[in-house]
Amino acid sequence: MLAIITGTICPSGDMKQLAICNAEERLEQYKKSLRFFIGSGAFSKIVFAENSNYGAKALEDLSDYARKNRVQLEILSFAGNTVQSILQGKGYGEGEIMQYVMEHSELLKGEAFFVKITGRLQVHNIREITKKLKDQRTYFNIPNRTRKDIYDTRIYAMPIEQFREKFMPVYTQVMDDEGVYLEHVYTRQIVNRGIRVYNFPVYPRIEGISGSRGTIYVYSEWKCKIRDMISRFNYYTIKKNRKR
Repeated sequence: MLAIITGTICPSGDMKQLAICNAEERLEQYKKSLRFFIGSGAFSKIVFAENSNYGAKALEDLSDYARKNRVQLEILSFAGNTVQSILQGKGYGEGEIMQYVMEHSELLKGEAFFVKITGRLQVHNIREITKKLKDQRTYFNIPNRTRKDIYDTRIYAMPIEQFREKFMPVYTQVMDDEGVYLEHVYTRQIVNRGIRVYNFPVYPRIEGISGSRGTIYVYSEWKCKIRDMISRFNYYTIKKNRKR
């Protein structure tokens, strides 16, 4: 299975809503995350793409680790449209990264399905999750039980061709200052295009730190056990996408 991990190592100092700006700190967090996913046994291919043109050399020490774990690792580093990202927000930058991966990744060729994960996070049960995914389905969860109007974009999965056709172009609609985030844009596509969404087969155990608000993500295992059971009923979707 293939993972796409997105990031921005050296963000512009003018980027709004950014809690962690130090490039070296962010780089070490990305390395930690990549080492985790490489060693997780969940993926045979990992594409890490970042849009600050920091350079692939900064991550080349992970290549040996990937080979030892029999994982193909591809690092893509490019200069994104900083002006537009500052104007429209971080979701614009992430959408731009995903488009770049779709157009330039060598590992993506011949693949039918991917799991996308936001960089600097760890999903502790990712191997259990990927073992149960079906490559014809689209997987999203709502962020939590109190937010039933948007889908979480920290981790999602779907067929590559579906992403190219229905999700890739719409990131240009993001406008953070107007409260239109990438989560809203993707949710609107799901609803308007009638895309059938499934919860992840087991609830993701996410740990890490948000680069935008500095939020520390932790989880309680006993609560996640309950969420695992609820996920079987597709509870963590917006109402229109739940099973009837």
